[in-house]
Amino acid sequence: MKRLLHIAIWLLAATLLASCEEEGDVFTTQQNSIEKYLTSTRRMVAEEQIGDVIEDNPPFYSTFGRYAYRHIVNYYEAGRDEWSVIEPGDRVEIEFNAYLFSGSEPSISNVYWSNIPATISRIEASNNNPYADLDWSEEPLSFVIGNGEVVKGVDEALIGCHDQDSVQVYMTYTMAYDKRLVGTVPKRSSIAWYMKIVNVIK
Repeated sequence: MKRLLHIAIWLLAATLLASCEEEGDVFTTQQNSIEKYLTSTRRMVAEEQIGDVIEDNPPFYSTFGRYAYRHIVNYYEAGRDEWSVIEPGDRVEIEFNAYLFSGSEPSISNVYWSNIPATISRIEASNNNPYADLDWSEEPLSFVIGNGEVVKGVDEALIGCHDQDSVQVYMTYTMAYDKRLVGTVPKRSSIAWYMKIVNVIK
């Protein structure tokens, strides 16, 4: 009996270890895929490398948590410093496209959620988006920063952004929906949100 118990425990431990290794592989693959896309395709540098770049106003990304990557498209825009800064507890309203991210430029066929009328029209007219039959609102998405009302990567990455910023956030599954199946999004999916902050309510 003891021997059977030991075998059962060993099999359970081996299964858990294999599962952890598989999850680690998925996480590392997604992390490498995002970083490769940002640095090669988009030609960005990590925020901590800005001081080493000769180019004026280089495009850059910042990292959050485990791992979300943020790029503020209009970071160098004149007058941006005068716009309201987002802090925990603020209510924000955004227009956005949410994509499944595969390591290449997000396309209309990868949009799984949006509230932008032009995007919704293109999806409804396309034949290659599996989410075309979903009913999406065109109203700005409204949520309170830090309340867990939106995916973790977006929640964390918007802190420090300014009202009216255009923000792109790329997330490994650990900063997105984790191991959960959420709606039509597969488990452990890497995602990207392209957002326009349209209002910040203090």
